[in-house]
Formats: sequence, structure tokens, C-alpha cells
Amino acid sequence: MMHSSLTNPIYLCIIRQDANKEQGAGTIMSDLKEKNEKALMRRLLVAVVPIYISLAVSHGGHALQIVTSQPLAAFGQLAAIGIGPLLCLKVLLSLLSSVIDAHWKERLAHLRWNNPLPGSRCDQIMTRDARIDLASLPPEAQALRDDSLTPQERNARWYRDIYCPVRNDPAILNSHRQYLLNRDASAGVFLLILITGLTDLASRLTIGAPLVLGPAYLALLIYLALLIAAANLAGKRMVAGAIAN
Repeated sequence: MMHSSLTNPIYLCIIRQDANKEQGAGTIMSDLKEKNEKALMRRLLVAVVPIYISLAVSHGGHALQIVTSQPLAAFGQLAAIGIGPLLCLKVLLSLLSSVIDAHWKERLAHLRWNNPLPGSRCDQIMTRDARIDLASLPPEAQALRDDSLTPQERNARWYRDIYCPVRNDPAILNSHRQYLLNRDASAGVFLLILITGLTDLASRLTIGAPLVLGPAYLALLIYLALLIAAANLAGKRMVAGAIAN
């Protein structure tokens, strides 16, 4: 019985269509991440600015002394300070793609431990979008409002029945790109805050001097909150936009 179902042409066609959907989604995801690389680098560079300002404020006197007494040495140190973060951010980008699991990025971007993907809440998102007429929803979208669905089932149905057919629409692609960009930037800034905090703590314990001042941490946390809010907004826009189309 199992053998006959596996060789059934209709069954094989369904499997092939699902495989093509997954392959197409994976290609789109890779293309969007590649297009986001430069923008992601810029967002991460913004996060370095408060750290630089903090270092300048706390160690400005020593830096001025070096500049006035040893200008060539100062030029070399400034060059190292400028190149260093770029090299570190390249490593950070590779860490984002290999070390931090996508599920952890989703948890941070949506501040939810369980079922963080916005498609899990598409039934709530669609009721708050003015573009969506709930009375004239197609059957595929209407089915998402079934209260018996689990968040995982609702997200899977939204992805399969709503998102996949319109995933190449320019508006959906733009929302998806912005979502991935701000989600990955949130994870990168969070990792930068963590690394900076541990380095600062080591400096305070070993030499008794802070590397980064409190206002810099406050600025980084505000920036992280803005990136998380942007990721949330883009994710909801992508979910609602796919339903509206």
C-alpha cells in the first residue's frame, strides 16, 4: 500500500511542487541576504559610533598627548582604529550566518520565546490592517482565522498557501528584505553589545579603568530597540501584504 502511494504520479507531483517551493524560497532568501550585506554593514557601523565617542571622552587626554608628541605613531594608531572595526564586522557577519541560529534571531527580533515568526499571528495581524477586507477574504486566508489551528500550523499554512504564491511580488520582496535586514542587524548589535560589555568588564577588573561609559551603552540599547521595532514592523507588513495580495 505504501509502495503504490509513493509511485502514484499525483503524489509524486505534490512532493515535487513542495520541493520546488522550498528551493525557490531558499534562493530568494540567499539573494535577499546578499543584497542586504552592504546595508547590514552600515547598520553595524552605526553601532560602533557610540563606542568610539565613549573612548574619545574617557581617553581623549592620552590620545591628545600622543598626537602632539608622536604624530606618526598617532597616525598609525588612528589607521588601526579605523580598519579594526571593519575587519571585526566582517567576522561578525560570518558569525551571524554560521553561529547564530535563525530561530534565535527571530526570538530577539520579536521578543518572543515561543512561535516568534509573525506568520504564527497572521490571524491577529490581518484584523489590524486597513488594506484587508475580512468579509471578502479568499478561502485560503479565511482558513487562517480558524481558532483550532496551533501557531505552528497557522504559520505553515500562511507560508504555503499565502506567501509562496506571491513571494516574487516587488512589495513582498521589499518587505521581506527589510525584515531580514533589521532582524540580522538586531542580532549583530546584540552580539556587539555583549562582546563590548565583556571586554569592558575585563578592563575594569584588570586595570581598573572602563573602556566604555554608561551613555554609550544607553545609546546602543536605544539603537537595538529601534532595530527590533523596525524588524517587527517589516515582518507584520510582509505577512499582511501577502494576505492583501
